Amino acid sequence: MNAEPERFTIGDLIFNYNQDPDHNAIESPGYLPLTYRDLRKQVLYVIKSLNALGYHRNDRIAVIAPAGPETAVLVVSIMAGFTFFPLNPHYKKKEFESNFSQLKIKAVIIQNGCETEASEAAISDNIPIIQLIPLNNKAGIFLLEPAQEQKPRDAEFGKSSDISHIFLTSGTTAEAKIVPLLQRQSFLARPLQIKPLKITRTDRCLHIVPYYHGMGIGLPLLCVWLAGGTVICVKDFIPSDFFSLLESYRPTYYMAGPAHHQAILQELKKRSRYNLKNNSLRFILTGSASLPAKVCHELEALLGAPVVEHFASSETGTISINFPPKRGSVGIPVVEHLAIINGNGTYLGPYEQGDIVVKGETVFSGYENAPDENKAAFTDGWFRTGDTGYLDDDGYLFLTGRKKDQINKGGEKISPEEIDTLLRSHHGVSEAMAFPVYDPVLGEDIAAIVVPADEKITETELRMYLLDRLVPFKVPRRIYFVDKIPKNAAGKPLRHVGSERYSQR
Repeated sequence: MNAEPERFTIGDLIFNYNQDPDHNAIESPGYLPLTYRDLRKQVLYVIKSLNALGYHRNDRIAVIAPAGPETAVLVVSIMAGFTFFPLNPHYKKKEFESNFSQLKIKAVIIQNGCETEASEAAISDNIPIIQLIPLNNKAGIFLLEPAQEQKPRDAEFGKSSDISHIFLTSGTTAEAKIVPLLQRQSFLARPLQIKPLKITRTDRCLHIVPYYHGMGIGLPLLCVWLAGGTVICVKDFIPSDFFSLLESYRPTYYMAGPAHHQAILQELKKRSRYNLKNNSLRFILTGSASLPAKVCHELEALLGAPVVEHFASSETGTISINFPPKRGSVGIPVVEHLAIINGNGTYLGPYEQGDIVVKGETVFSGYENAPDENKAAFTDGWFRTGDTGYLDDDGYLFLTGRKKDQINKGGEKISPEEIDTLLRSHHGVSEAMAFPVYDPVLGEDIAAIVVPADEKITETELRMYLLDRLVPFKVPRRIYFVDKIPKNAAGKPLRHVGSERYSQR
C-alpha cells in the first residue's frame, strides 16, 4: 500500500490491520497454506496486472470461478482495486449477456477449466476475457492471462468513496435492481459483524458457501481476515466431507444456508455413534433464509455448538446477529439504526409489529437503475427492508413476514416476474404467474400457474423451455394449468393466492 493509505477500504483491511505476516490466511485441502505475507503479495500482483492491462478504480470486473482458495484471493483483490461483480458460473448465456450489458462490465475473469457459458456471452458482447490459471502448490496463488509487463509503480487501490462491489437483487419489476456498495460501506460492515461474535486471530472459518453469494464474502472471509484469522477454503465441498474437514482442520465456525445445514445434518446422523460434541466449533452461523427449528435443534444437539441466526440483505449488509441466541429471534441489531414503524411512519414500541426500517453508514444509498423504487424504498432517510417484525424488551428482533414479492429459495433471491416473462414468451402460454411455495429444507421453492394458449402444451415441455434459458434453481418445481390467473382490481397477479393454494401439493 501507499505510505498514506486510504482509510476504510478493502485494501486497508488487508494491508493495515497488523495481521501476523507469518500466520496462515488460507488453508485448503491439497495445498500448502497461504500466509498473510503471501496473500498481500498476491493481491498486489492481481491489482498491478490488471492496472497494466488498462483497468482502474471503479472499472466493473465480473468474476466467474468455482469455489476454492484462488477465488477467495481474487474476490478480495478485485474489491480492493476495482469493482467486483460476482456471478454464478451455471447461469445461461442469455443471463450472462443481460448482466454484462446492464452493468457495463469492462472485463470478465474466468478460471481456466471452469465449465460456463460466460465465455460465449463475453465474446458476443465484445468484452475482454482474462483467464485465471491456478498454480497447484500454494493455496490461492495463480496467474492471470493475458499478461502485460507491469510498470514500476504502486498498485492503484480503491478509495473509500469508490464502489467495491455490486449485487443484483430482485424486486417488484422483472429487471434486477443494481445495488452498489462503497468501499467505506464494505469495510465498516466488518467490525459490526466481528464484535458480537468475538472473532479473533485464533478463529478458523470453514468456507463452504458460494463466493457469488453475498453470504460468501462477509462473515466467512473478510471478517476472518480483518481479525487476522484463518479461512479454510474448500474447492468442491460435498456434505459427506464435513466430518473429515471438522477433524482435520478444526474450524471454530462455519456459515451456510438452510439447504447446506440440512445436508450436513443428514451426514452427521450417520455418525451418531461418534462423540460429535468433542469438536472445535464455537458456533454455527446460518443466514439467507430461515432455518427450520428442527434442523437447528438437531445440529446443536449433535455438535454441541449454538446455531446463530444472521439477518442481512444486499442493500443493508448485516442487520442483526442472534448472539447470545434467543429462540425465534434473528438477534440484536448491529446496523447503526433500526426502528419499527407503522403505515403512517410512527415509531412503535416493544412487541408492536410493523415495518422494519434501517439507516446507517453500512446501508446503501439507493438502487443505481431504479429511481422510482428508490422513492418507495426510503422514508426520511430510513430504508424499508420489506420485512415486518417487532423488538422485544431486550432489544431482540423478531420477523413476522416479508412484504417484498421476491422468492427466497434457500437464500437465492428470485424475481417471479422474470419467470412470468419467460413463460409468456412460449408460444403455448397465454398468461403465467410464478409464486413461492413452502419447502421444509429451502424455506421456499417456486411453483407457477399458466393459462395455456395451446391445449397440447405439457408441464415437461415448459420446464425444458425454462431450463434452456434459466439457471436450474430458478425453474419452478411444478407448473400447473389453470383457466385464469388470480388478479386484484388493478390487474396485478395475486401471488399469495397461488402460494396458499399450492403449498401443500
